[in-house]
Amino acid sequence: MKKNSKMSLDCLTKGNIWTIDEAELNQMILDAKKNDDFAENESHYMNIIRTVFDIQYLNREDEKKIAQLEDMHYEIFSSPSEGENNAIAIRKHPIKKITDLTLENITHLEPYEVLNLIEKNMGTGWKGLPLAIQDIIESNFFVDCSVLPATTMHRPGGIIDRRKDDGYEVLEIVRGTWIEAVFIKEKPKVERVKYNSGLNNFKSMNGDESLDENLDEDMDEDEEDLDDDMEDRVPDQDDDDMDDELDESNAQIEENIDLEDPSYDDEDE
Repeated sequence: MKKNSKMSLDCLTKGNIWTIDEAELNQMILDAKKNDDFAENESHYMNIIRTVFDIQYLNREDEKKIAQLEDMHYEIFSSPSEGENNAIAIRKHPIKKITDLTLENITHLEPYEVLNLIEKNMGTGWKGLPLAIQDIIESNFFVDCSVLPATTMHRPGGIIDRRKDDGYEVLEIVRGTWIEAVFIKEKPKVERVKYNSGLNNFKSMNGDESLDENLDEDMDEDEEDLDDDMEDRVPDQDDDDMDDELDESNAQIEENIDLEDPSYDDEDE
């Protein structure tokens, strides 16, 4: 999970809250309670916090309650006394299964963490995932999936070697004598440039309508450049990949003719 620099409760959103842990959240709450407007904003803070964390206030002298919460993977921290409560228990929602992924938390995961979730998903691999989950993952990662005979997949200079050279993490799922390989690489962050609204003020002050036409042309050119840039960032399928896919098609035909043919591996090699 990617980490963020020190933040405050005022900076938290439903996206970046995934970057902090229980201890950091506890410190944020302690700092925020020193502000006069905490009570006024507490409801807003909790609406964001509870999308990712479970929170309970309790008394430290209640040893039975503390033991129960610790068994449930809560972390216990001391807090300023409020009535009978002088402690806070915090637990972060774990991302344990593939269906825990959201558009908010996927941006804070590393490629190997996503591959671990796919591996634990009852052997479905990539092609067996629901389309909604695939869309979430592909919103932040380039994903490639190939199913090839093991000998083809692992040959020197083959698809695994090439994808690793391109910066992909790989998950291999054995399918008999075949392998399903899932390759994942994080997409680069692309920020759209926002035009300063001060330009509109400049136009109105100078009465220069020609600026409208120039601005429209510049925006169109920028959008075309951004589209070209995105196309360049998407990995192209090279000739070697096409050769591997041709090997896959031939191997599938041979397997359909005789799955037990002992000469199969020798021919493929």
